[in-house]
Amino acid sequence: MKRRKGRFVSSMSWPLTRKQLSKIHDATLSVLSKTGLRIDCGDFYEPLSAAGANVDRGSGVVRFPPSLVEETIEYLRGQIALGRRQYILNGVTNPRWTPPMGCKFGGACIEYLDLEANEVRPPTEGDLIGLLQLGEALDGVGFVGNPVTYLFDSSGRRVPGRLQRIKTAALVAKYTTKCGSTEVWNDQELELLLEIGEIVRGTRAAYEAQPCFITAKETIAPLQFPADDGRVLLMLARRGLPCMVIPMPLTGATCPCSPASNIVMCNAEILGVMAAIHAAVPEAMVSAGVISGTMDMSTGAATFSSPEALLQDAGLAQLYDKVYGQDLGLGTGYIDAKYPGAQSLAEKAMKMEAAAQQGRFNFPVGLLAGGKRFCPEQAVLELEVAEAICCLHTGVKVSDDLLGVDVIDEVGIGKEFLSHEHTLKHFRRTLWAPKIWDRRNPDTLAVEKKGDMLEAARMKVRDILQRDDLYRIDDDRARAIDEVVARAERDLP
Repeated sequence: MKRRKGRFVSSMSWPLTRKQLSKIHDATLSVLSKTGLRIDCGDFYEPLSAAGANVDRGSGVVRFPPSLVEETIEYLRGQIALGRRQYILNGVTNPRWTPPMGCKFGGACIEYLDLEANEVRPPTEGDLIGLLQLGEALDGVGFVGNPVTYLFDSSGRRVPGRLQRIKTAALVAKYTTKCGSTEVWNDQELELLLEIGEIVRGTRAAYEAQPCFITAKETIAPLQFPADDGRVLLMLARRGLPCMVIPMPLTGATCPCSPASNIVMCNAEILGVMAAIHAAVPEAMVSAGVISGTMDMSTGAATFSSPEALLQDAGLAQLYDKVYGQDLGLGTGYIDAKYPGAQSLAEKAMKMEAAAQQGRFNFPVGLLAGGKRFCPEQAVLELEVAEAICCLHTGVKVSDDLLGVDVIDEVGIGKEFLSHEHTLKHFRRTLWAPKIWDRRNPDTLAVEKKGDMLEAARMKVRDILQRDDLYRIDDDRARAIDEVVARAERDLP
């Protein structure tokens, strides 16, 4: 909030003025031209040199002339104006999206919170399958990637690292129709993942129109673009597939201690990667997201739910929306709470509302502990909050019928409207009906405790996963996917 003339004025939706946006853009160009970005993938050096960048091949530091960065921005703006799409394929960021909701199951978490067993443990094949089927069954979910990392198979054996991505994508393909992003690390994996994607979508053209089984890569603050990430994004760009970069600086730790500086550093890393890919593959469409945080100076912990983290991410999204003409995914998925409860819902509601104020309603759900842990009950709780926020942003509809002047006159003073046909006609469309919020009128504390949201969420998850009609792909496509996995087991080094 900003204080002006003795009163508070909200500044979350668009936290920066036009003048401030211009200053941040200029500061970004200065960082890229003076300090530069270290790019460890040598495949970028020749095209960047040819495009006018100063490339120090010994250190890998690339300094970008402002003209190269500006030309990249204008190219992407022009392509978007012509109708080309910037795909933001990532399970924990929040691009532009209008209601109805299309929330996300994603995150590649390395921990699973099992409330039935009251334990946190490494995810298993059964956990992943259950989460995929749960995401398929929940109406508010429109994107299902890999909410947990597939670490152990059904026999309890660790899945070899070289097969994790293929086996994960195979399970996603088999147990949901809402296939989203999964990881890809090299050319051989990509070929196999494209095959699975084509089996799911039906044709290669259908896959290219709605890609899946690929995801974003990260820079490392401050100002580093790792070799492996660079190779993967370059590989995707050369294949005409979406490529996306996500910086994650921590204010006060891996960038200077101010939200404004965090925005500048995030922007420098994004624009540096975009310019590098554009120099190497001029026709590539690159997109970006952000998952920034702050350092808690009292504990030394990274925090993703601080007000400063929300403000700096919202400011960066504003820069891309208002100045660059591009979308940008907000890091709505990560919160700091470790367990479902008051803190987890307070943090997530704050992040969801910040995203909703900028027209972003496809919230990532279910993530705890800074993105390390997934909990299905937390996902159900967050979906309920997301529905309420979407309703809050639909506004008040006004028509002669909804104004109800004739109804008010007909019923008269001191009477009730519950039994009137106008109420029967409109209540389902105008009144939000929560699924697990407790609105009963209990007369004892014991009954009130039974209405706890977390218990209701736990029962909902259990009831869904016990159904006998959960989705599984047809046998013919399942066999085709199994054949791809068998080739991966045989051929991947």
